[in-house]
Amino acid sequence: MLLKSLKGMVGALNCYTNTYIVYDEKTFEGVLIDIADNVHEIQEYVKKMNINLKYLVLTHCHADHIAGLKEFKRKYPNVRILIHELDASGLVRDEINLAHYLETESNFIEADRTLKDGDVIEIKNMNLKVIHTPGHTKGSVSILVEDALFSGDTLFKDSYGRVDFPTGSMIDMKNSIKKLLKLPDEIIVYPGHEEITKIGEAKKKEVFMQ
Repeated sequence: MLLKSLKGMVGALNCYTNTYIVYDEKTFEGVLIDIADNVHEIQEYVKKMNINLKYLVLTHCHADHIAGLKEFKRKYPNVRILIHELDASGLVRDEINLAHYLETESNFIEADRTLKDGDVIEIKNMNLKVIHTPGHTKGSVSILVEDALFSGDTLFKDSYGRVDFPTGSMIDMKNSIKKLLKLPDEIIVYPGHEEITKIGEAKKKEVFMQ
């Protein structure tokens, strides 16, 4: 597995979001995880590395993780957009995707396919496992591929995602964190914001163990 991490800024609130390109080092088939406003930067890297993008996987429906969705789909019409079934409606509902809060464009496009817990997204030589991790939104997911976990806004280096937005739940978040902390210590966590960490490091922190 090869990985490229990029940062995009979304809306008037200057919200920085991590987006990731994950691809196989032999076939160069790949997956994009989340899409901020950095479509041009993504396009340049994909072209430079000759990556054949198959899917855009959205960890949840908030505007800072889907801001470039329309533009991306125009440029890559054959790349399939995937999101958990419980967050699918949020792509086109401003009151759920928080476009108004982030002061950015709303009314995004619908997904090509919806996901559920345990689904496997397959590309050549690489499988991505979908882990349903509600709490930040009811359809939030984390994506596990080899020794990497793309946690969206569920698990951060020193905290977890907010639960006070529409469809958020503290009870769900606690259960999702417990689920993720059962993974092996050596798993590297690539969050939707902030810096990377490891499952083993998260297990040592009281904020995740309460």
